[in-house]
Amino acid sequence: MNIRAQYCRSWASQAGNTLVLFMIIMAVLASLAAGAFKAATLNMETTNSFSKGRKAFYSAEVGLDLAVNAVVNEFENLSVYTESADYAGADADGFITESDYRGYEVKYKVTNPVEQFLYQTIVGNTTIYHYAYTYNIESHSQSLKDKTKETVRETIRILETPLVQYFVFYGMTGNAADLELFPGPDMDMWGRIHSNGDIYIGSSSGNEIRLRNYDTSNSLSPHLMSAAGNVYNNTKDTPIRTYNNTVIVKTAGTGTTFSPTETVSTDITTANEATEETRFNDYVLIQEEPYSTPAKAFFSRGGFYEQRAGDPQRTTIDGIKIIGTGGLGSGTEVFVSRPSPNTDVTALVAAGESSAGVSTGLALPIIQETQDAFEDCREDGRDVDTTDIDLNLLESWYEAYLADNGLSLAGDGILIFTSRSPDASFDNQSGDLQAIRLVKLDATSSAQVSDETTLVTDNPVYIHGDFNTINTHGVAVIGDAINVLSNAFVTKPCGISQNTLFNNYKGTTTSVNAALFSGNLPTQADGSEYSGGVHSYPRLHEWWTGNSLNILGSFVNLWVSEQADGLWCLGGDCYSGPTRNWGWDIRFQDPDFWPPFIPSIYSVERVGFLE
Repeated sequence: MNIRAQYCRSWASQAGNTLVLFMIIMAVLASLAAGAFKAATLNMETTNSFSKGRKAFYSAEVGLDLAVNAVVNEFENLSVYTESADYAGADADGFITESDYRGYEVKYKVTNPVEQFLYQTIVGNTTIYHYAYTYNIESHSQSLKDKTKETVRETIRILETPLVQYFVFYGMTGNAADLELFPGPDMDMWGRIHSNGDIYIGSSSGNEIRLRNYDTSNSLSPHLMSAAGNVYNNTKDTPIRTYNNTVIVKTAGTGTTFSPTETVSTDITTANEATEETRFNDYVLIQEEPYSTPAKAFFSRGGFYEQRAGDPQRTTIDGIKIIGTGGLGSGTEVFVSRPSPNTDVTALVAAGESSAGVSTGLALPIIQETQDAFEDCREDGRDVDTTDIDLNLLESWYEAYLADNGLSLAGDGILIFTSRSPDASFDNQSGDLQAIRLVKLDATSSAQVSDETTLVTDNPVYIHGDFNTINTHGVAVIGDAINVLSNAFVTKPCGISQNTLFNNYKGTTTSVNAALFSGNLPTQADGSEYSGGVHSYPRLHEWWTGNSLNILGSFVNLWVSEQADGLWCLGGDCYSGPTRNWGWDIRFQDPDFWPPFIPSIYSVERVGFLE
């Protein structure tokens, strides 16, 4: 009995100790569990806080992107961005707000615009110049659900690249961006060549295209062939022809002998990009970024260029505007930008007077209208009505006019806008073709201009005879299509044989110094209808065989021609090709040689960033 009682007491004591131990273990486990839960909760809060912080950061970065887009859009609209405080929607502190971007209020401010300055970058192995503009951007994001917020800042540089720095530039997108070059004879070229699409290049009849780094005077010139797509040594049209070892590229940027070189002996695509670009020492590049170029609306009636010709809004640029049809004083009107914007000087120009009753002594006419000047056989034999402008006489008159007003040329060039279109909707598809002709109207006139000049029209342009070859200035001619007529050009009927073209309408050696900006009719996407190659970019209308056409400047293709929309044609009614002495004018390396309001491309560099 006592033993059993003692055993029961012992068991009870042990059970009690076990219970205490169990309670202690449970307490420790509970404590550990509470700690783990607290740690897990803290980790979740930290993760959630980090996630919120990242979202706020990314939302603030969106504000930077919105600011950059606003700045670039202003430049692409051909205006210089100032500060965000100057634009619609800005608050008193200069911020522009996006009230709800994925649950965040995002606002940005653009400040401290730095006056433009010249800036250099490297493209391939060449140096290219830009006008540079620097801005500071500040962006804030604030969550609409909690107190999460973020601030980021960056400094950007906008690069404005005048396209006169390219020998050949094909803008646009898709099929229209493809660049084709297939001249018959040998062709030496220098300067940068770029396509927003593919490049198709080769020379027929065993001849060669030679892309080199020096011009006909042995002056050094940058050279480059770049494409947003690929480079092919075959034609785009059907049937396809392939050319081997006919395109030779100098692989050095020094020296004026054509060595060392490599030949475009195969297509250059993503499959062999690295090997081929290395072989050409980066003087041939593919899969480059395409560029956004100015829309044709800027060059139409009522658009940017017409407005600026009447009022450049820059004190260092002069403007002249020539609008209408029907002869001076009865339809065509002339305006100048000084001494006040859009001053009507029609009567003075018609009379050749610098002021009322004061003769300039210049030959007349300075500007004239010509009905049925000639037939354009490429345009279905349509008669061409022209506004004929003698730029030498016009600019000489303008200098005399300024002098009578106690003024002189502003210094940074002359912008001229001219048009025979009644309004921006004019398509030029019925009746006579309305066009602008640049021509010497008097034998005593000269193939020269007074200053750097940009001439713009929405109509087709015909450059008749030697142009800008004496005391050469930087000149740009911009039109729906660019045609070149030789010094010997005479009115030519359509419907003639090739033999008649050869015997009666021979082009004589002619020289043009200008950057040409216009459009073309591209080869069909399926290659079924050829048109639009660089070798036919300046449209020709005579039998040139045996004579030279010398063009020093740039060929910049910005749109599909809308008014002069006839497809390329050769022989008979059309033309035979000249010896093409075409190359980049190396004087365009000097910004002082750039004409005013040159169409440009734009890019952005990030200079600094701060979170």
